[in-house]
Amino acid sequence: MAILPAEMSKERFDWLSKIAGEVIATPGCESNVKEIFDKTWELRRTRDDVVIFNQFEEMGNCIWHYQVTGNAIAEAFESIKGEGDRLAGACFTSGSAGTMSAGDLLKEKYPHLKLAVGEALQCPTLLENGFGGHRIEGIGDKHVPWIHNVKNTDMVIDIDDDDSQNLLRLFNSEEGKKYLVEKAGVPAETVEQLSLMGISGIANMLCCIKMAKYYELTEHDIVATVCTDSAIMYESRIKELDEQQGAYSELAAAYDFAKHLQGVRTDAMLELSYQDRKRVHNLKYYTWVEQQGKTYEEINQQWYDEHYWTDMHEQAADLDKLINAFNEKTGVLAEL
Repeated sequence: MAILPAEMSKERFDWLSKIAGEVIATPGCESNVKEIFDKTWELRRTRDDVVIFNQFEEMGNCIWHYQVTGNAIAEAFESIKGEGDRLAGACFTSGSAGTMSAGDLLKEKYPHLKLAVGEALQCPTLLENGFGGHRIEGIGDKHVPWIHNVKNTDMVIDIDDDDSQNLLRLFNSEEGKKYLVEKAGVPAETVEQLSLMGISGIANMLCCIKMAKYYELTEHDIVATVCTDSAIMYESRIKELDEQQGAYSELAAAYDFAKHLQGVRTDAMLELSYQDRKRVHNLKYYTWVEQQGKTYEEINQQWYDEHYWTDMHEQAADLDKLINAFNEKTGVLAEL
């Protein structure tokens, strides 16, 4: 069973309908996360045949990204780095905040690394306790995920809807790809890979650009992120933009390239002080303690207990044993 906001893309609903026995659409857009939480509580009260996995509070999400995504990024960096290169930063749009845990591992391996969390400018919850609706699918807002280790986050970066939406069209239209190769000088093989970035993946990339500009990074500084989904999930969004703005052209591609990529500035971002981080962490109270059943002691433990997150990450070895035991019991791996 999958629960997601009704205003998410048609492709996402089509995909989920193939793998989930039941798909429930809750009111609103990507930032309407509370409505999803409300539906899960309704299911708990009315059905005895469901187990809720809430990605925003499920520590398995945090542990997996710490161990798997974090190490994958470190290995990728080590495989490509040249003389004098360093892994200077990592940027992940919040979503469930699972990928932020990859940053926890990277900061252990590369202590100088700066870790940034991204969100939509139209819903600036982390930046200024704000709220609103937005179109960067894959990012959940109006709350701070329970599994986000805010104390280890160095920066908040907000991305404008218009930047990610229009770059999606630039990267996935024939006129846009032609402009990038012939006029912007982007290698053709790179252009052909741009469809691997969906809307939130593009937002991740823009976070990296803003971080690089803010810290005045050089060609020896590498900033890492992840392509969280691909453009195949948003073909209907590209058609919507064509209907709203007209058929795509070389002139439109030049405009989008100049404004939404080269024109990205260091506005709507905040380097977090200790008090800034505590302010963001404290926002968890209103969602998780008041609404979702967490305790006052737990939220304080996340902030004040220096072993809370490290102990959580170390559970991976025990979980691996359980996974191996499950695979052995079912015999699935032996059949492959």
